[in-house]
Amino acid sequence: MRPASNCPPPRFDLDGRVALVTGAGANGGIGHALALGLARAGARVAIADIDAEGLATTARELADFGPAPLARIADIAVAEDVDALFAEVDREFGRLDILVNVPFAFPSRVRPHELAAADWERMLAVNLTGYFLCCQAALRRMLSAGLGCIINIGSNAGETALGRGALPYSCTKAAVHQMTRELAVEYGGAGIRVNAILPAQTLTPGLRAHLETPRFRDHVLPRILAGLPQGRLLDPEDYVGPAVFLASDAARAVNGVLLPVDGGNLAMNGGGSHTWPA
Repeated sequence: MRPASNCPPPRFDLDGRVALVTGAGANGGIGHALALGLARAGARVAIADIDAEGLATTARELADFGPAPLARIADIAVAEDVDALFAEVDREFGRLDILVNVPFAFPSRVRPHELAAADWERMLAVNLTGYFLCCQAALRRMLSAGLGCIINIGSNAGETALGRGALPYSCTKAAVHQMTRELAVEYGGAGIRVNAILPAQTLTPGLRAHLETPRFRDHVLPRILAGLPQGRLLDPEDYVGPAVFLASDAARAVNGVLLPVDGGNLAMNGGGSHTWPA
C-alpha cells in the first residue's frame, strides 16, 4: 500500500486566484466563455481585447460574479499595450495566478504563393509574438510568487495541415504549441505550469456569420463535420471545463500538455470516417 500523501486533496475551484484572459471580448467566442467560466469557478478575472464594445459586454457580465472587473483595451501584438495591461493588473491585484492567451488573427484565405507579406507579419505578431509577450510578462510576476499557470489556446491546425489557405494560421499555432512545451520545461521547477488547449472548428460569432452563406453551409460545413466524430461543431462553452481544470490544483502535475478539445478530430485518421455506409 502506498503511504498517505502529505499533499492536500486536489481542488477544482479557483477561489482567491487572479486570472487575466486576453481576447475576452463578447464577440470573440472562446475568450468570452473562458472569462465567465473562470469567474464562475471563483477567480477574480481581468480581461483585455481590441474590441471595446465586446470588452464592455464581457465586463458587465463578469460584474455578476463580484466587483467590477479590470477591463482594458489592448493589442497583444504591441509591446507597449502588453506592458500597460500587466501594470494595471499589478495595481489592481498585486498578483497574477493565471494567464489565458486567446486572440488570433486570420486574414482572408489565399493560396500561400499569393499571401501578402503584411498579412503574414500580422499573423505572426498577434498569434505568436503577442502570446510570447504576454507569457513573458506573466512569467516575471509568477516567478516572484513561485507559482502560476499559463494556458495558451492553440489549434488542431497546429498539429495537422488544413489546407484551404490556412498556412500562416497553422504555422503560428504550431509555434505556440512548441512555445508551450518549451516554457513548461523551463519553468516547471519554479512552480509554473504551461499548457495549451487545442480547439477544433468552433461556433464563434465569426463562424456563425459564415453559416449564413450557401457556399459554406452546403459545401464547406459538411466537410468539416465529416472530420468531427461527435458530429457537431464545438461550442465555446466546451473549453470552460478543461480550462478550469488546467488552472486548478487538480492539474498540479499537468505541465507541457497540448490538450485537444476537438470532438475527436485529431484522433481520426485522414482516411477514416465516423459514419457507416447506408
